[in-house]
Amino acid sequence: MTRLIKRHYDSQRWEYTDASYPRNLFSLYELTLEEQEKRNTESAARKLAKTELPTPGYFSAKGLLRDPDWVDSYISIVLQWPKSCTISVEDRQLVGLAKSLAFMWEPGILNHTDLALETGSTPEQITETLKTVTAVIGLATLDRAVRDLGTRSNLGIRERKALNEVKKYFRTIPSVFRRKVVVEDQSWFKDLLAVTRPSYDSSDIIIHPRLRALVSLAASSVIGWGEGITLYARVARNLGAKPSEVHDVIKSVFKTSVSNSMAAGFRSPCHIPSLKRYSTILSSYVANGALSKRKGDALSSVVG
Repeated sequence: MTRLIKRHYDSQRWEYTDASYPRNLFSLYELTLEEQEKRNTESAARKLAKTELPTPGYFSAKGLLRDPDWVDSYISIVLQWPKSCTISVEDRQLVGLAKSLAFMWEPGILNHTDLALETGSTPEQITETLKTVTAVIGLATLDRAVRDLGTRSNLGIRERKALNEVKKYFRTIPSVFRRKVVVEDQSWFKDLLAVTRPSYDSSDIIIHPRLRALVSLAASSVIGWGEGITLYARVARNLGAKPSEVHDVIKSVFKTSVSNSMAAGFRSPCHIPSLKRYSTILSSYVANGALSKRKGDALSSVVG
């Protein structure tokens, strides 16, 4: 008895051929897919070796590598920066750290911290990046929270004097610093400016002002702070960033979002570096013996 059977080829197209109907048709189909996935896996491994990040654990998920076109495009725009990108490898890790922090994705924070150290960043630069990004996130969150509570069109002399450095950096005063509820308590307002100073610091003592603007732009893009995206994109260009670099940082939000979602969706194990050169809460736990009290805790062996 003859029937039409389907055979799957590398072209990803189905070809119908007249042949004897095998009893193990489904086994043959599965074997063909397994062979193709094996080839795709080998090809992906060679391409992944050329990227900046470790191979994601979720790439071992069954069926993920069956479409070579999807794999090629995924590696191209999710696991690496554009080939034309002129942002240095070192700076990319700090931008990645900024995005991971804005996403509150702990594995990304740890990995980018580790990679930043490996590519030449100092612990002080990582700390400054964290302070900058948290200030940006705080301002963006505050801006959304008090948006409907009114804006002062005319700031007082004392307020304008306090905001002189902010205006010099942005060449304008962001809306968040004009909200009535923000400026009404002068003592609180003074502390706010001090805590958020890393978000508008133009000095180059620790990190270059251009890089500070790019990490601030990355954080603003992740959390969707429209005014922040506009302001930091302009500041970055004024400080020497190319328009293409600004665009690459904004577009990189897609790669980080997709990669984080894939890792979370597949519940794939995440590589957690020891970060021996940088103090973290994990290392503090280990130093105080907190993790050792939890039997079988995987982190005990990783960060110990």
